[in-house]
Amino acid sequence: MKIKRHLTGFSMTKILRFTIQAGTAGWMLVLAAGCDESFNPKGPYREQLALYSVLTTRSDSQFVRVFSTYDPAEHNPLENSADTYVGNASVTLSSDSTVTTLASAVIPRIDKSRYTDDIVGYIAHPYTVIPGKTYTLKVSTEKGSIEASIVCPGKGEVHAENPFVLKKPEQYSENLASRIRLSSSAQGYMVRIILEFETRLGNLVTRHQEEIPRAVSAEDGSSLRFDYPIMTRRSVYPFEVVFFGLSAYKAFLADVKSRYGDIKITGATYILTQVDRNLYTYYSLANGFQDAFSIRTDLPDYTNIPGGVGVFGAMVEDSVHVDLLVFE
Repeated sequence: MKIKRHLTGFSMTKILRFTIQAGTAGWMLVLAAGCDESFNPKGPYREQLALYSVLTTRSDSQFVRVFSTYDPAEHNPLENSADTYVGNASVTLSSDSTVTTLASAVIPRIDKSRYTDDIVGYIAHPYTVIPGKTYTLKVSTEKGSIEASIVCPGKGEVHAENPFVLKKPEQYSENLASRIRLSSSAQGYMVRIILEFETRLGNLVTRHQEEIPRAVSAEDGSSLRFDYPIMTRRSVYPFEVVFFGLSAYKAFLADVKSRYGDIKITGATYILTQVDRNLYTYYSLANGFQDAFSIRTDLPDYTNIPGGVGVFGAMVEDSVHVDLLVFE
């Protein structure tokens, strides 16, 4: 009976405490046994070709950059100070039955804070990108060969809905609006408005062009911050309307006049930029978490280069010019 009372009086709290302590001791033994091998956050390294190219209708020159990946000695890839470009590669662009071989090119590097040499790449000139076409990029080097294909966005449309507001904004209360039509193969888009105006100094007339902001906000009691268009994911509809805030345009004009004095507004160009799925995905991952509200510290990788890394994408621009002198 004493034994029975003793067992009955042994509380569940003591049993659980004993079990946890025994389990903890067991795990400590396991961890101690595994401490002989140091922890290495770096995974296995495999050398690959890295390819970067954005075909665009903005220019008659198309560029391709070819690199090899590298394994940094430590854990920070920015410690590498030598550009790992690949020279003597065979680079071709093809569409339908036309194949173009790109030539080697050296482009002056503006920012030499990390790499001190100029940019080495490959160029096709003259080379006109046709909206809606499929393009294949092939690269052959001593390190191997890679190939990638994309569908360039088709032609789009942009229309100025109320350009008269640009000429005399003080007479209206509506925001600037532009109506656009997107290609079915476009994944992202952006609309910009470039204002054209003249300044006069005696008999000398100077023409200027500046981009209009979409929005304005107050950073503190004395300064303003202009927000300009960014790449936006398309909706399911081919037609969309994009607005530019009237208050932002008025603040922009006040800033322009503070720098130039009296101006004469003469015209504006509305520009629609469309990008394919690959370029938009790359853009989104590179910029999507750089905001004041995100707590993510990782930066996901994206590549559409089979057998390699990098991005091969396309960008198409369409524009319409508006003569604002007719609204005088």
